[in-house]
Amino acid sequence: MAMSPEDVAALLQREGSGLSPDAYDETPQPDGAHQQRTEALAAVLDSCREATQQNSEQLEAMAKNLGDGGRDVAWRLPYGESGILNFFLEMLAAEGVSHGVKVHTLRIIGNSCADTDENRARVVDGNHLASIMRQLQDEDLVPYAIPVLFNILVDYEPAQKLASQSGLNTQLISLLGSPNLPRYAPLLTYFCKILALLIAQDGEAAVASPLTVQVLLTLATNAPAKDDVDDFMALISTAASYLANESFQASFLTSQQMDLFMTAFYHAHTAFSPEEMDDPETAGLLKRMCTALLTTLADLSGNDSFATYYPLDSSVPQSLLAWLQGANPRLQSAACLALGNLARSDEVCLALVQTHQAHRPLINLLSNPAITDTQRLHSMLSFLKNLAIPALNKPLLGELLEVTRVPRILTLDTLPQVPFAAVSLTRLLLVNCPPNVRLICAPRKADPSEQSNEHTSVHDILSLLSRSDAEPTKLEAARCIASVCRVLHTTPVLPLLPEWDPSQDGYVFEPKEPLPPGVESSSSDEKESRMRGLFYQKHDLSKALSFLVTQQKWPILRSEAWFVFALMSRTKDGASVVANTLIVAGATEALAHAVTGQALAANSDEQTRQIENVASVAGSDTAAITEGLGLEPQQVDPKQQANMARVDRENCLVLCTEIVKNSGSVLTSAQLGLLKDLIRRGTEMISREKAQGS
Repeated sequence: MAMSPEDVAALLQREGSGLSPDAYDETPQPDGAHQQRTEALAAVLDSCREATQQNSEQLEAMAKNLGDGGRDVAWRLPYGESGILNFFLEMLAAEGVSHGVKVHTLRIIGNSCADTDENRARVVDGNHLASIMRQLQDEDLVPYAIPVLFNILVDYEPAQKLASQSGLNTQLISLLGSPNLPRYAPLLTYFCKILALLIAQDGEAAVASPLTVQVLLTLATNAPAKDDVDDFMALISTAASYLANESFQASFLTSQQMDLFMTAFYHAHTAFSPEEMDDPETAGLLKRMCTALLTTLADLSGNDSFATYYPLDSSVPQSLLAWLQGANPRLQSAACLALGNLARSDEVCLALVQTHQAHRPLINLLSNPAITDTQRLHSMLSFLKNLAIPALNKPLLGELLEVTRVPRILTLDTLPQVPFAAVSLTRLLLVNCPPNVRLICAPRKADPSEQSNEHTSVHDILSLLSRSDAEPTKLEAARCIASVCRVLHTTPVLPLLPEWDPSQDGYVFEPKEPLPPGVESSSSDEKESRMRGLFYQKHDLSKALSFLVTQQKWPILRSEAWFVFALMSRTKDGASVVANTLIVAGATEALAHAVTGQALAANSDEQTRQIENVASVAGSDTAAITEGLGLEPQQVDPKQQANMARVDRENCLVLCTEIVKNSGSVLTSAQLGLLKDLIRRGTEMISREKAQGS
């Protein structure tokens, strides 16, 4: 006897668990209950088949009761195993099915598939997903079909893959872009969740609607979504997921939709604040959304085509420059990131500094001791590093080296990336820029709390090198010192070290030997040497300089150091600094290896024999030995690394020769003998190489 809709409802009520999903999972079921429910549904299935042939109203009523009963977790698997689910899946694909039956059929499918992979597999394996997707063409069924699709897809990748391949994205975006959207606006978060599942599938970007991001961002930046934090976050996060794909980035830029993105980004960082959210979960989601947006901005602004579509005078870069001038820290950091990506050519960097004055607000911000946020400082310093690369910008950015700005950052106890960025920026500003070297070397104005005014920013750099455990930071600090030394030995010193004039410091230069007749001690060369010497006396550079030649990771930087050492050693004050540097552990060994290509003998007896073997050389003119080679300090070309060893050898021979000449009287016999041995061996090697080359 066929069951009535009321009989079906009574059965489902009587045999069900009556528990919520959470309670059902935690409550043991009686033995055989599952099988009993499955068997009880056999009669229900027969009655549904009969109703199909006779009475559509009765079928609709039975479907309604089955839909209601399916909310009980206990019926999910029995629906699938009894054939109820397949019956209604096939019903949905049939022609002439009433609207009411379709509604309750969708409810049965959705409830059956919730958290139940066995039933999701029945949908996918039976190729029933297409018939469910077709219901989206009927706007009256959209509010039912969307949750059903979500229940099938969530946590079940085979369904997600099939939905992606079947073009579900295009259907969803079409609905979101239609004028009838208000009819199913309450389901907006479901739309976004489904789209987020789809973009996680390989190949989705190729089949998705090219309007996806535009539609999502347009909805997010207009009422009512822009005023609802949940809807706004759902739309923005989904758009960011699609924009993580390079093909979507390219098409987004090509279609010049960046202004829309900027509007969304601005709204996200001004309309909502994680700190003001009452719900911790919402606050966490908002933070993650902002992080995703920042990543997207970095990707878009870092795209090679970005500058083509958005030159500096266009709306997007102008908005970024306005953010720098504003008071919103997150927008300032974002602007630094994006403009830093844009500043990848000298032309752009020059324009940003000289025309758009992008550095001005950053100088003011870095002067504020209240700003200690790691991300904010790092973003500003990183942007300024790009701006500091062109030579013409360096003196214009010199204000950054004022004591209260970047040097202040060098002294902060913060995460490693901040001091690294600060010291890297400092190095870039110092490279071949005498005015900036003057700033970094100048003693600070007398502080009532201090007994002297001899502290300089060079001291801060040396301090950073000593206390840092991060090798890249130590390396950049050491390169700063080398850059200072290079400038001090390649440009007139009098304008660079005015405060180090011995006459202003109570320091009196007393030559060891009487000056030759006609030579005045006030000559500019001697005065420069005295000023440099006093500067070196106040700053122990040996640890920093030795670090450059003893580190093994960056040979090109070691070569740069040998070049600077060769320049320095041509003066008495510089030769003294280099000689002291070579005393540091490992430095002499590095010098020996650079000259001979071999390690220095570790055995002290062997070293003594080497020194004794050059006794005859010790009394000779070492300059004469190398004079015929015509050696001069030369910089290594990074593009010609094959010549690096040769250039290193020649630079090291120059410095050995000059140290012996300019500081020989203060060297120990062992030091002097070793240097002369290196001169002899290096000269022989170069002579052989030249003979072979000819």
